Amino acid sequence: MTVARIGLLALVAAGPLLLGAGAGSRIVAFSPENREATDFGPLTAYLEDKGAEGDIWLKLGTGEILKGRFEVKAGGSVGALGKAYGIDRPGGAYIGAGRPLVGGSPAFIDMKRPSGATVHCEVMNDDANVKGSGVCLFSNGAVYRVLY
Repeated sequence: MTVARIGLLALVAAGPLLLGAGAGSRIVAFSPENREATDFGPLTAYLEDKGAEGDIWLKLGTGEILKGRFEVKAGGSVGALGKAYGIDRPGGAYIGAGRPLVGGSPAFIDMKRPSGATVHCEVMNDDANVKGSGVCLFSNGAVYRVLY
C-alpha cells in the first residue's frame, strides 16, 4: 500500500471534519432517507474531482471502503432514480445551506462492494462550483440523500 493510499484512507476516515480537503476534492455528506438507510448506519465519502469525472471512496459504518467513479453528463437528464426523488425539478437539488441549485448537469456515481452489492447515485451538479445534491440507492434498498 502506497503512502498516498494510506493518506487517502485516513482522509476518508476523518469524514466531515475535513471540509477544507483541498482543490478538486470534496467531502460528501449522506443523510438517511428510509429505515434501511438508518439501519445501515453512518456513511462517509470523499470525492476527487477531475473535471467532468472523478473517483469516489465511500466508507461504510462497518469500516468497509468502496471505490467508484462519477461522471457529469452535461446537457443530459437524470435517470429514473433522480426523477423519482425530484432532483430534476426546481428546488429538488440544492447546494449548501439549502440554497436551490439552478441549472447544472446531472452526474452519476456507481460503486460495487466486493460482495457484489451495488450503490447507484444520481445528483445534479452545479457546473460552476462543482457542488450539488441528489440521491443514492443501495442494493439492500437503503436510500440516502447526498450533498457535496
